[in-house]
Amino acid sequence: MHDDAILDRIFMIAERLIVFDGLDDVFEHIVKTAATLTRAEAASLCVFDLPSGMLKIAKAHGADDALLAQVPVRLGEGIAGHVVRTGRPFTTADVAGEPLCENPQLARAAGIRALLCVPMNTRAGTIGCITAYRKGEDAFSEHDLLLLSLFASEAVEAAEKERLLRELKALATQDSVTGLLGKRAFMERLAAEMQRARRHAQELAVLFIDLDGFKRYNDAHGHLMGDKLLYDFAGVLRRHCRTFDVPGRFGGDEFVVIAPQTDADGARALAWKLARAVAGHRFRGHADADYALTCSVGAALMGDGASDAAELLSRADAALYASKREGKNRITLWRAAA
Repeated sequence: MHDDAILDRIFMIAERLIVFDGLDDVFEHIVKTAATLTRAEAASLCVFDLPSGMLKIAKAHGADDALLAQVPVRLGEGIAGHVVRTGRPFTTADVAGEPLCENPQLARAAGIRALLCVPMNTRAGTIGCITAYRKGEDAFSEHDLLLLSLFASEAVEAAEKERLLRELKALATQDSVTGLLGKRAFMERLAAEMQRARRHAQELAVLFIDLDGFKRYNDAHGHLMGDKLLYDFAGVLRRHCRTFDVPGRFGGDEFVVIAPQTDADGARALAWKLARAVAGHRFRGHADADYALTCSVGAALMGDGASDAAELLSRADAALYASKREGKNRITLWRAAA
């Protein structure tokens, strides 16, 4: 098949990916096509798993069960971890003799010889990798590398479109990384909680939380581990908020909490409880290294005269800014200017 015909086929396949029913079908089509394009006996797709912070095989085609049973790997470990960490492809004619290979015995048992692994790169960074395997002595060529890399870029764009469609559908309720309420849903919930508080003559507080040093962590560990940290931080909030509190993610590393039936003393107590929980938690860095983090908090009370949800949150944001300005890892309660 001529190169132009192959390219046309790749683009056609990539366009078809967005009509499949969910990511599982998309992933299955990706691995089948990857094996076909490279004339490989098997192919697999690894993606980053937020809860575990590891790379896991999401889908495979033509692979032995033993190959599918490979344990998840950390970023930077093994061939897949190396490719995702560096964002660069890797190929070898003898995977069992490759120093990066974590399990040469498994490769020999499965009869795998040649391997070609390409990253799935997005604008934000690498999110996974596609690997093709051959059992014969035929090494993958530069042409195979070019084809699979081109297909990977088209496939990841299709997968990203499918993911964005799901996120748009969920936008009104859930943040895609943390599972907390997203910005729009949080604002709607805050307005409803303020109405309820007024109806029952109760106090209500809002906390605005910002992670200290998150950009430095993200720059050092990459966006995948940055998402993992945000996911874990959301878990800290869930565990240490009260059952009737409502946490949400406002964007980036900014989080918010609605605290019903909470006065000034209660807001300070909750804020310090959360700050201590964050400071005491050991977040994961590369190679499972512990990473300590603090947060800054601003709080505002509905009883101080906020007219609506936007004004109340703006006051909490101003208090947060004061906490950051005064040295971070602080709690500030909004007060009207004298």
